[in-house]
Amino acid sequence: MRRIPVRFRPLPFLCLLPLLVFLTLMAALPAGAAEPVLRLGNGPDSESLDPHRAVGTGDSRILTALFEGLLTPDAEGHMMPGVAERWEISPDGLTYRFFLRADARWSDGSPLTAADFVYSWRRAVDPATRPLFADILYPVQNAEAIAAGRMPPDALGVLAEGDHIFQVTLAAPKPNFTDYLYHRATYPVHRPSVDRHGEAFARPGNLVSNGPYRLVEAVPQSHVLVERNPHFHDVAGVAIGRVSFMVSEDSQAEMRRFRAGELDATDTVPPSQLDWAGANLAGALRRSPRAGINFIAPNMRNEPWKSNRALRLALSLAIDRDTIANRVLRDGQAAYSFVPPGLPDYTPAPLAQTGWTQPAREALARQLLTEAGYGKGKALKVHLLYPTGEMYKQMAIAIAAQWQAVLGVQTVLENQEFKVMMGRVRDGSYPDLVLRQWFWLFPEKYLEILRSREQRNGNGYASPSFDAAMAGADQAVTRAEFAAALRTAESIALADGAVMPVLFGSSRHLVSPRLKGWQDNLRDNHPARYLSLQP
Repeated sequence: MRRIPVRFRPLPFLCLLPLLVFLTLMAALPAGAAEPVLRLGNGPDSESLDPHRAVGTGDSRILTALFEGLLTPDAEGHMMPGVAERWEISPDGLTYRFFLRADARWSDGSPLTAADFVYSWRRAVDPATRPLFADILYPVQNAEAIAAGRMPPDALGVLAEGDHIFQVTLAAPKPNFTDYLYHRATYPVHRPSVDRHGEAFARPGNLVSNGPYRLVEAVPQSHVLVERNPHFHDVAGVAIGRVSFMVSEDSQAEMRRFRAGELDATDTVPPSQLDWAGANLAGALRRSPRAGINFIAPNMRNEPWKSNRALRLALSLAIDRDTIANRVLRDGQAAYSFVPPGLPDYTPAPLAQTGWTQPAREALARQLLTEAGYGKGKALKVHLLYPTGEMYKQMAIAIAAQWQAVLGVQTVLENQEFKVMMGRVRDGSYPDLVLRQWFWLFPEKYLEILRSREQRNGNGYASPSFDAAMAGADQAVTRAEFAAALRTAESIALADGAVMPVLFGSSRHLVSPRLKGWQDNLRDNHPARYLSLQP
């Protein structure tokens, strides 16, 4: 009789390991013991928990807890494998094959497959989704044409090779492509939930995600609560059972809540309280550089901003950035370029007047204002919109005072909640100027918002020479060629006064000494899955 070999298939058991570990951890808790809750100040109220439509920094923190991309940041902000255990790149740099974890699961326990990524990436560039960061996927073949409505979503250069290999074809080589795959625009979304609930799929009770946590509740102007996802592949490494992301638009009130023990970490620290915090909360105060820029964008869809370069430059040069950084906010670094320093393989292109004294810059500003057609005979009154928050209020007041003192310009200040302000940025409905922020680790992402094709995050700047320089960056093969093209583009934009840099980003937090695992980094990214709370 011929023996038929019996092959043991361990995969189903291995897929249950995370759940078994989680149940073991729960069984080890004393009877009646409550899961610890990590309470994080998270800035403005969440705008959306749809990863393809969310825009704010606070939304990004929540989504990092709820979802995981092909790659994911570690505690120090470095990229490591996420849903993809490994990947291969073709010799020509155009084809990527991502090998997905066999134990990847949605929070309802169903398998996560390569087909889920195909669906999700098509959705992330489909104009019908109204995605806010479709440009993250523009390197993928046909992505930009799809986002512009010129091709159907199924023309995107992605396909599934079975359940566990996700293949991506790029339009041109992009050496840092995998660095982008932490971004929420690349997250998978659960198609059955989207089909069943439509735009409501991201609400509590509906959202099925694949990250270390799952959504419990979202209370407007209060908090978003998440709990450990028992189906996450590394559930054993998730120490904190529940995380509450607390709305904290008022930084003074947030600091009071921290001191009262109601928060374990703050979103920021009020500039006026930095000295006090350093003296009285030295064990909790964390300050570090952050990749980002605070800047003013003139609405170049409207006059006089659209055609009056001298006016834009006059206002920019009249801003005393060093005084704002060192005396007003007592924190941060004055910005004389649009791209911040310290980003990999890039040296920013500074304003032409960077090495001048402030009085010399102000003298040129007055001359430019006269050239622009304003001055003693014609007063200028401008409207400056800025987001809610003490730091922005202080910056806006200081800038308005400087414009008045140096140029005689009157400024009407208006602040709105972040998500309302960003809505006005996207539809271009602010009349004159907006003070805002932008945070990226990639130099090209700062300059992308100034391309004439930019519809959602730009300010209406349209320069053929700038667009040509950015097109050169798109075609660059080496990192050196890439950086050179970007520097040319940055120089053009600054010479045009397309944006007015004010301060580079910095992070300021109060972190409870009992909160462990917090690592300062340029991303200012501190995923809850790596944190733990001591009793």
